[in-house]
Amino acid sequence: MKLGKIARSLPFLLEKRNRPLALGFVAGLVLLLFFGHYLKDLVVLALLAAIGILSTIYKRYMRVPPAVELITFSTVMAGLAYGPVAGAVFGAVVTVLAEVFNSGIDAFIIGYIPARAIVGFTSAFFPTTDIVTLGLLMSILYNAVAQPLYALQSDAELRFKLIAFVLINVPFNFIIFSLLGEIVKGIVV
Repeated sequence: MKLGKIARSLPFLLEKRNRPLALGFVAGLVLLLFFGHYLKDLVVLALLAAIGILSTIYKRYMRVPPAVELITFSTVMAGLAYGPVAGAVFGAVVTVLAEVFNSGIDAFIIGYIPARAIVGFTSAFFPTTDIVTLGLLMSILYNAVAQPLYALQSDAELRFKLIAFVLINVPFNFIIFSLLGEIVKGIVV
């Protein structure tokens, strides 16, 4: 917009009936100036949470281990961008929300929540590590913490789910971090 167009619109904004609009606009700009980074953080966290939660929606329709998920990816990114406490809280909350949203809450959630919290917490301490390596390590860490509950069961089907989950989840996360890790890290960090 050229300066002449802006100058021509000033009388419109200064009219008595348009003053609330002009004052609201100025107040909005001031708020954005002082608190804009908080808004960006809120939007980034909301988008990461939505990606993680919605990535497991297929669980509602198929009875398969939810090994193809983006919760680990989004938790690592949240930990890197916002620190260990935010990463841990993010991982725990998104894990619970994903299970609730997909009607998948079961007894094994007591292993998933701490595992994701540990991933979010731990990833924050490795901001300079190659994102693919970090993603792979965090995926292995998640499985090392979450899966022993399945391994301790005497049910052969649960042990098969454990093996299937790990054999799908770790390579899937490797692929996701390889394809999207640097791009997303560059945006959120």
